[in-house]
Amino acid sequence: MAGTTPITGTTPTAGTITATTNTPTPGTAPGTSGTGRPPGAAASTQTDTTTTGAASARPGQGSAAAQSSTTSTLKPGDLISSTSCSLKYTLPNPNRTIKAGTDPRLTEAWHLENHGNLYRRAGMVAGEDLRIKPVWNMGYRGQGIRVAVLDDGLEVTHEDLAPNVVPGSHNYRKKAGATGLPPFLLNVGSQTTDGPEDYPMPCSESDSHGTAVAGIVAARDGNGVGSAGVAPRANLVGYNILASNLLDDQLGALTRDIDKNHIYNNSWGPDDNGQPGLPSGSWELFNATLDKGLKQGREQRGVIYVFSGGNGAQEGDYGSLDGLVSSLGVVTACATNAAGIRAQYSERGADLTVCAPSGDRNDALPNLPATVTTGLNNTYIDDFAGTSATAPMVSGVIALMLQARPELTWRDVPLILARTARKVDAEKGGWRERRSPLGYGNGTYDTLHYSHSYGFGVANAEAAVALAKNWQSVGGSELLTKCGPVKATVNKAIPEEHIVAQQAVDGTPKVKQDGSTEDQFFNTLLDLADTLDYNAAPQNGLESAIQIPASCGIQHIEHVDVRVTTTGANGSGQHPNSGDLQMALVSPLGTVSTLMLPHPCTGSTPTGIDDEEQLTLSACEGLSNFHFGVRRHLEEPVASGSNRTWKLVTSDRVQGSTGQLKDWEITFWGR
Repeated sequence: MAGTTPITGTTPTAGTITATTNTPTPGTAPGTSGTGRPPGAAASTQTDTTTTGAASARPGQGSAAAQSSTTSTLKPGDLISSTSCSLKYTLPNPNRTIKAGTDPRLTEAWHLENHGNLYRRAGMVAGEDLRIKPVWNMGYRGQGIRVAVLDDGLEVTHEDLAPNVVPGSHNYRKKAGATGLPPFLLNVGSQTTDGPEDYPMPCSESDSHGTAVAGIVAARDGNGVGSAGVAPRANLVGYNILASNLLDDQLGALTRDIDKNHIYNNSWGPDDNGQPGLPSGSWELFNATLDKGLKQGREQRGVIYVFSGGNGAQEGDYGSLDGLVSSLGVVTACATNAAGIRAQYSERGADLTVCAPSGDRNDALPNLPATVTTGLNNTYIDDFAGTSATAPMVSGVIALMLQARPELTWRDVPLILARTARKVDAEKGGWRERRSPLGYGNGTYDTLHYSHSYGFGVANAEAAVALAKNWQSVGGSELLTKCGPVKATVNKAIPEEHIVAQQAVDGTPKVKQDGSTEDQFFNTLLDLADTLDYNAAPQNGLESAIQIPASCGIQHIEHVDVRVTTTGANGSGQHPNSGDLQMALVSPLGTVSTLMLPHPCTGSTPTGIDDEEQLTLSACEGLSNFHFGVRRHLEEPVASGSNRTWKLVTSDRVQGSTGQLKDWEITFWGR
């Protein structure tokens, strides 16, 4: 996601599994080897440390101090620097006149309006964009909507961002009483004094990610510099949570100023390494935090949480394994490219809401463009990509929707996005359509289409704003119905069926009996991800059924949570390798959500050659109270006539280690 285009989709050859990438720290390119997104999603059950398995080193130790704000003596023209940071900034005059003029790089912003003809870019398809210009022409540019960017920093002094930056940012790099985290220093004349904690300024060149994200949301339009954001008049604040990498900073930022912020953009998430993220303890912490924002934010209408869907598809990762981005109330953003097909790094999943157009070095289309946005020190970049770029695009679209209809609740927003999203890649996208009641059972039906590659499609700002203006609200959290959890205790063996690969008992990957290398194992599972029918349950798998009580009257599902625990073959411990499993949820209507599929779990080690890294394979962790959040069944009824049976179907498709499905439970939210 950060700063550069994703890695190429070159298939590794026997003997090497490599990926060309930048150093996997916050602010690096999407699709990096096992790192896709900047770190941030926790897997620890404690609130004072960060999680294991992060995309880069997570140095935070000890509890973060309570959130605080300091009074600054800064004056315009003061130079902001730090004893430990290499970057310096000059504070602009808040009363300065914003100059007017055409934004010189706006014509490069193809994600706003794609004419298919950028210079030296081949393979673009005209119209593969967000449909933004018609919304601007209606007078909606995000005025009055405040977006919080949770990332590695925000250059609040940037010429194309400063006009939209408002008070309320917070710097998590400086902690009261902490050591090794010096405050920013101000060079005022010949004196150096402590500076403001609440300026989340990027510290070094590697902290460019948040500034790029902010530019996609709300770079100022018509000011004669740079380009323009999706919502170019929206307000911006920045929380540099990735500067501290403390779990309680992440939790605190997600509810900071929920009475002022409308949208929280999160272009970060769990490692893209195939491991199931957010086990039970951390899942509960994050969801309790999100629940507060949904219930109390925006005058009880609920704040909107947008998360990147993940960049690990080329390493075998699957979006539904990223626990946080699948939570209730999260709008999960995937990525298409300028040709209108899934970007190769964009993770599939049953958790996806909508995609947006981003950069992609596609094997067949190597000259597709990335995204132009704001860079450090008043510069601009044109190589930003990944789902890091699509999340702020979706945040910008939502800002336009909220300006047009401020009364929209957190529940209304994904319903509108789903109904208005554009269907792309019609022939190969794996779409399934379902007629769904429109409104409250008024006898009018419409068609929702869904793909495990694209969610409900590509966000369509023009259609979303038009529908938002006349939308009949479903209400906020107070009107949300919850059913469950309903639990099934199974304790049965998961059968090995339709084997695609083999591994030794110790988890060492092999393919069948021919002594194949790790590369072949890796490529076999990647090929399966490209050919699997995601709308079908695994054949001859273990079926476990749950009968939903008649007291559950939800006619319109808005979110499903499936909690699963697997064990070893003898019923103790965890399943030796969850990466062996194909698992699907089947509704009474026969709608299938693929929760997971056989996939590699990866790490990476530097090769010492430029930015090249070598992928290493390891056994995937088991599933212990792991939560799959599912968007796929949006607007379905819990029951179909008298049929109230939901099934979990599981098979083991990698030979060499076996296990049991211990138990699972399902919970529904809707109306």
